[in-house]
Amino acid sequence: MKLALKITPQRSTQYMHMADALALPELLTSPLRKNIVSAEIIHLAGQGYVLAEFSEETALTPDSLNILGRLGATSEIYVYYERIGEVEGPLLHPLASPFTPFLPYEIAEARRYKGKTNELFTRVLLNVAIFAGAYAEKYNERLRVLDPLAGGGTTLFLALAAGYDAFGIEMQRQDVETTAGYIRQYLTGEGFPFKEVDERGRKAGRRYQFEIGRKGQKITRSSLEDIRSLVLAHGNTIEATSHMREIQGGPHMHAIVGDLPYGIQHFGELSNLLRQALPVWERMLLPGGTLALAWNATRVERAALIDVIQTNTRLRILNESPYSQFTHAVDRVIKKRDILVAVAE
Repeated sequence: MKLALKITPQRSTQYMHMADALALPELLTSPLRKNIVSAEIIHLAGQGYVLAEFSEETALTPDSLNILGRLGATSEIYVYYERIGEVEGPLLHPLASPFTPFLPYEIAEARRYKGKTNELFTRVLLNVAIFAGAYAEKYNERLRVLDPLAGGGTTLFLALAAGYDAFGIEMQRQDVETTAGYIRQYLTGEGFPFKEVDERGRKAGRRYQFEIGRKGQKITRSSLEDIRSLVLAHGNTIEATSHMREIQGGPHMHAIVGDLPYGIQHFGELSNLLRQALPVWERMLLPGGTLALAWNATRVERAALIDVIQTNTRLRILNESPYSQFTHAVDRVIKKRDILVAVAE
């Protein structure tokens, strides 16, 4: 059976080719890869699609459609027919995914701030992290995701939308405070129940904790399965363990997802940050957990980043295809961005 997955259209011309570059490797790193016979990019009436041939028994299962609905670089699912009876194709029959975001993706899309990472790319980065390790088949469960360089919270919001608990650390206090203010405003305005833990007396730095429920439901002890946590701490990422030690579940993560700073001019600066942070992040990963980092590969070669990770951790780097196929252009300054994924043994 063949499915056509519509490549997500982009409002901005700046990102119009990004989804095309990410769509195929994102699909091929998902749990569906073992059921894919072939996959390629095609264009129908000027619109790009991933045309994927699946083994018959797996293409239309609820689990398969759930995964397809979570993908970021593709947005709609169709059965692809080359012809039906006497009618020449191609013909497309739309399919619905059972996946419903815990929070609307709008929570990440609506917020604008300087230096924000594109939401589509962040969804892909998050998916690649979840799908790469030992928890790939548990993608639909309440996993724990840390962004150790949280910025304005895009990764955190998308982790919540995916149904995961989200944890972030950010060095800039203003970013932390405005992000906390935004989440309060959004949840209140959209009618999502939430509780906030008062931590104003905390000496180790400002930290915000939210318990968030599903829309239209109350937060009670009996509704714990329908609650997700958001924790955002002001502090240095090399002290991530101490910032997360006292929270429920402790400093233990299924995935760590980070977009490395783009403004760094020399690899030495980035290398110094990673030498200090990588051992800390590694200790926070549960066995089989994953580290997924995005970076400006215009200035820093993939081999150099691999060397830093291999020197400072025991993580197993996934450097084969399709994990090596995420290189894409962002703009005239960042001509090449890439993703590197590593797994805790």
